[in-house]
Amino acid sequence: MLDVTAISNLDGYMNGHSKLHQGNRAGSLTLLAGRLALNFANTESGRGSVQHFNHFEKGADLVTWAVHAKVITEQDAAIARHVLANNTGLAEDLLNEGRTLRNTVYSINAALAAGDAPSHDAMQTLADQYRDQLQSAELVGRGKQHAWIWNIERNLISSILGPIAFSALTLLTEQTHARIKQCGGNCCGWLFYDLTKNNSRRWCEMSVCGNRSKVRASRVRKQNDRLHPKSQRALPG
Repeated sequence: MLDVTAISNLDGYMNGHSKLHQGNRAGSLTLLAGRLALNFANTESGRGSVQHFNHFEKGADLVTWAVHAKVITEQDAAIARHVLANNTGLAEDLLNEGRTLRNTVYSINAALAAGDAPSHDAMQTLADQYRDQLQSAELVGRGKQHAWIWNIERNLISSILGPIAFSALTLLTEQTHARIKQCGGNCCGWLFYDLTKNNSRRWCEMSVCGNRSKVRASRVRKQNDRLHPKSQRALPG
């Protein structure tokens, strides 16, 4: 299944002041979104803020993330790295097409998370991207199931972006949109698919953005208490 997600504790990725977590981390970002396409969108965060992180700086970064997210195998990644090292044009195409797909996935699902309709342009772009990536795929049987399979030696870009486009289209057309949410953490904006029974998840990870929100709220309350102390009861005369 393409949307199997490895979940581990978010390790401070959103802490923009930690030197440990600054820089490109395409191969170690926590995969906690519950859907492949949303994890792909989460390779960029803090859009429009001072703590903006973009982990796709070159084409090889998409290969690194694709291995990490189990979109391709280590063997396929070795092939891809060799090809990209000798073909800068293809590497640039992979980077540009990957960023376009990521922006499209983010635009559609951020709108759905806000209860809005995605733009027609974004949906058309996703449809076009899915159609383009599907051209090099092969439909194969796996027991009682069938799946689209991409061959990295046949089409390197599609082997990486095809499964993601498929996940994004499935999310849009077959999944419950009310479960698509966006973390409200400061300079975060990560997307996730809420798998809780009561659809109550608010944060990408409670131990990170959730706790930071609580800390900020507590500081605000204490500051307000200092600025506006409660009136003392008048002593009886």
